[in-house]
Amino acid sequence: MATIKDIAELAKVSTATVSRVLNNDKNLSVTVETRDRIMEIAKELKYVPVRKRYTDNKVSSVAGETEIGIVMFCSPEYEWEDTYFLSIRKGIESECSEKGLLVKKISHYSGGVTDVQMNHLDGVIVVGMISEEDEKELSQRVNRNIVFINYVSKSEQFDAVIIDHEKATKVALEHLFSLGHTKIGFIGGQERDQSNNKIMDVRHRTFEEVMKQRDLYNPEYMFISRQFLINDGYASMKKAGKKEDLPSAFFIASDAMAIGAMRACHELGIKIPEDISIVSFNDVEMASFTQPALTTVKVYTEEMGKAAVKLLMDRLEGREIPFKLEIPTKLIVRESSSRIE
Repeated sequence: MATIKDIAELAKVSTATVSRVLNNDKNLSVTVETRDRIMEIAKELKYVPVRKRYTDNKVSSVAGETEIGIVMFCSPEYEWEDTYFLSIRKGIESECSEKGLLVKKISHYSGGVTDVQMNHLDGVIVVGMISEEDEKELSQRVNRNIVFINYVSKSEQFDAVIIDHEKATKVALEHLFSLGHTKIGFIGGQERDQSNNKIMDVRHRTFEEVMKQRDLYNPEYMFISRQFLINDGYASMKKAGKKEDLPSAFFIASDAMAIGAMRACHELGIKIPEDISIVSFNDVEMASFTQPALTTVKVYTEEMGKAAVKLLMDRLEGREIPFKLEIPTKLIVRESSSRIE
């Protein structure tokens, strides 16, 4: 079956140009000759857009739409409490609606993928950490049409949308250093794949590396919980507050944890930012409404979801080389961090 890549090669233009011509992009500046040539080649090759295709073993139940699945490697409860995942899914669904794609299956899963139904799907977007065994299982069911978010395939044959957690953590710490903080604590959770293997969170690892390089690392300032949710942050700050030697600042691995930690500070009589400064991670909507408003690293989660859909569409159109797309982050400075007195 003809693809955009085939048309681009014959027309001697980029695949992006072909895609924009076929989608009647009015903002595209090309000559009439080029546009006509692309349309003529598409007609000769009997090109059919992905969303209108049917194959013998993948017949769409809704005419004219490609079916994709979303696998969320977290529970529905986790997704709603840590809206990082919810925002990514919102971006996926929004872009699918825009592109005329049918989201056929949404699976929340905290175990392996053996029981996740993938039959008759044209592609799958996977959100969250996954084991190598589960990756292999998915590839056998969906071939190469898989895009991972927050995970890079060990086989390097699938697309991925990621953020640079290491760089983002360093930016957050540099902000605290610039305010004069040297006694900095860390509150985070324990990453695990779907085989329950422990994975050291990049934010945790980078925090330790940076603090050790500056000879500022203190293991007594490290608080690691089972997950990254509000109760975990609350419990960790309660433990920290009982220590006589309290850090002047904390880097917290998620906004959900930071919100719980701020509640604990309120109960303990610890003032933010007068007694401790807090910098967290994600910039969920609530971060700007806490009291005080959270300084946090903004992750463009909806854009991550939208980018994953675009990569999947591109794969379905014939691209063979796997892409790894890194979405930038940005430090949003608000009221929860201040210069040490």
